[in-house]
Amino acid sequence: MKKKKLTKQDVLDLIAASSAEFDAALKKSNEAAEKRHAEAEKRHADFEADLKKSREKADKEMRELRQELGSFGRTQGELAERYFQKAIQRNMKLLHVDLQEMETNVNKYSKALDIREEYDMILTNSDIIVVVEVKHKLRVEDVEKFYSKKIPNFRKLFPDRKDYQIVGAVAAFLFDKNSQELAENYGFLILTKTGKELEILNSKYNIF
Repeated sequence: MKKKKLTKQDVLDLIAASSAEFDAALKKSNEAAEKRHAEAEKRHADFEADLKKSREKADKEMRELRQELGSFGRTQGELAERYFQKAIQRNMKLLHVDLQEMETNVNKYSKALDIREEYDMILTNSDIIVVVEVKHKLRVEDVEKFYSKKIPNFRKLFPDRKDYQIVGAVAAFLFDKNSQELAENYGFLILTKTGKELEILNSKYNIF
């Protein structure tokens, strides 16, 4: 059988058909690629959204935990302050010192000296002032700060009480290791709760 000779038009038609098929295949491939890209972007966006929600949830839970712990710490501190205030107020006496006045949660600020301190209790008789630092659990750093900062600053912040002898006291339900010994070495009275009663753990104290 004699083969038909292709004309120029036949060749052009074949090229056009092949080109159309190629364009269609290319378009289909591009559409599939774009679809995969869109799906990948959606998955990434969903992942980022989920990650953001997880971070926000974790941050919120951490803030709430910090608030709870802070509140718990404040509640314990307030409980200790109330107990020691009421226990001292019942008889207004520490060892041989008869007390006449009790001031609680005293905030004092001197602009000239740029000093600010808060004192949990200030107990006064005619010539002695007992400055009391109250903690639920007394730590070594609490004792150090009381001795090196708050007691010296008391004299500066209350020049009107310069003629009084100053006695330092620490009061706590619990004591960290070495905090009680350090307080005693510094000459502070040490107060605690034994059963329902207020107990003074030492009888010697220094005058500051």
